Amino acid sequence: MLENEDGFTIDLETVYYAGVSNPVHRKAEMMATMKGLELLAEARGDRAVFLTVTCPSKYHATTENGHPNPKWNGATMRDSSDYLVNTFFAAVRKKLNRDGLRWYGIRTVEPHHDGTVHWHMMVFAHPEEIDTIVSHTRDIAIQEDRHELGDDITPRFKAEYVDGSKGTPTSYIATYIGKNLDSHAVDGIDPKTGKPRVDHETGKSMAESVERAIGWARLHRVRQFQFFGIPSRQVWRELRRLASQMARNPEGPQRLKDDAMDAVLAAADAGCFASYIEKQGGVLVPRKDYLIRTAYDLADELNDYGEQSVQIYGIWSPLIGESSRVCTHPDNWKLVRRKPEAEDSARENGFDLQGGPAAPWTRGNNCPRVQETDNNGTEQPEERPAPWPQLPEGVDVNEWMRSLKRHERRALMRSLRDKQAKNSSDEMQNWTQSRKQPQPLPDNHELLAKEWRESAESLGLHIGEQQMQHLLRGGSLYVGGSIITPQGFEIVRKPDTRPDSRITQLWQRLSRNHGVSSTEIRHNPVASYLEQLEASDPEAAARLASTLQQDQNTMKTPVTVLSDMLRAIRDAEHAQRINETTKHARKKISLLHRTR
Repeated sequence: MLENEDGFTIDLETVYYAGVSNPVHRKAEMMATMKGLELLAEARGDRAVFLTVTCPSKYHATTENGHPNPKWNGATMRDSSDYLVNTFFAAVRKKLNRDGLRWYGIRTVEPHHDGTVHWHMMVFAHPEEIDTIVSHTRDIAIQEDRHELGDDITPRFKAEYVDGSKGTPTSYIATYIGKNLDSHAVDGIDPKTGKPRVDHETGKSMAESVERAIGWARLHRVRQFQFFGIPSRQVWRELRRLASQMARNPEGPQRLKDDAMDAVLAAADAGCFASYIEKQGGVLVPRKDYLIRTAYDLADELNDYGEQSVQIYGIWSPLIGESSRVCTHPDNWKLVRRKPEAEDSARENGFDLQGGPAAPWTRGNNCPRVQETDNNGTEQPEERPAPWPQLPEGVDVNEWMRSLKRHERRALMRSLRDKQAKNSSDEMQNWTQSRKQPQPLPDNHELLAKEWRESAESLGLHIGEQQMQHLLRGGSLYVGGSIITPQGFEIVRKPDTRPDSRITQLWQRLSRNHGVSSTEIRHNPVASYLEQLEASDPEAAARLASTLQQDQNTMKTPVTVLSDMLRAIRDAEHAQRINETTKHARKKISLLHRTR
């Protein structure tokens, strides 16, 4: 359970069902957001288009009928998600920014039959720009492995403009929100068929498909939903929290001092996301230009790693300044263990004798020594271990050890082991306590902060407020392969000699000087080795690729495939050496024939 500074406790189940972790609340918030986008697009005259984007075939492990896909390169579900986020979506955003095109909307994530990620997007844009946006998105979605598509690009990209006669943009995307979020919303009987709702893609019941989709997303750490081009929804939550706090405290202030901030608060409290967007500054606006943003502050206590983390403080307006900061999290909560509830013996059948443990029913007694009882039910006195022998003065240690009896040596060893374990436990506990206690700021911390900032600026560094607090408490900063640490009234830059940093610098040097991709080597070493082998010996690479293909078609286990791969590599290298030896021998024979 959670406990605040005043001793008030609340169980985790209540916290879960009260916040947006509750699927019902999360779905209601997303539908309200989507309805707000729809109303705002209607007021602006924007058009909507529904897009479906799929990964290239090399990310799919199996085909639709369940057979192994020969084009699969060993990519995981997480790799397919990273492709859509870091390759596809990043390229689209860069292209649109260069051309001065703006869009806003939502994307949802779903798994294919083999678990590969694909996206559904509801995009809003100006009527004169939406065709160009769809064209750019299509070109980027199909540019990788374009040859495998031919004239039909629908396996990779689909675009459907929203038709008002068929439904609204919210109705288009509502199904994909519901069937990937809350199984209770789609459970039950379909009124059209009179049977349980069925997912047409999997053939299973809709409720079961939802549970599978949620488990798939959590297992592979895939973000299922994301809005883009709109103000922060975290600010929306903090404003609604603030409105609830004001309603519970009628004696306190019921509005914010700034009229513009109070208008945003009123829109969020009313639950109208379209009004909230307008009061924040509108859509297609840079994040830095929004009126209200989330305020953060340093945590009062260090975490388990001795670090001072950042936590949400409330809201504030960068356009007004620090005076606009409003706290929405006045309490600090910590996780505590639930205390066992006292049993009411009057409600139980039978009775209990208080005062000592009961006697065992069998002849053997498996209780610890301190809980052993006799046949009368009375607790036996605690058995104390025999004192270990002391070393007499003036006696040789080796001679004394050899003179000890077996039980004396055992008692000595047990005592030394227990004493060492106790000392180690005490040292670890003291170290943990010292790590959790924040280091106090020095008396002249304001002067040090001023001097260190000037020294850092002379080195071309900018130190933020949180970083300065970390330095004042005795910490160091790691920036660009260097360690930034204070010495007196100056900031000194030292080379970072940590093993992890050296390894990272080595990978960066290989990538910069030789074009070696560390990501490909780490995530797909087989394909990386094949590429390098093909550059040096195409025949050996072809034999290795055919061996791997045969192993994949016969559905061998990964261990067998790996061992066969290593054997194929060894055979390929052996064949290469034999080929070189044969060429050398033939050259010698030809020279001998010439000399004769």
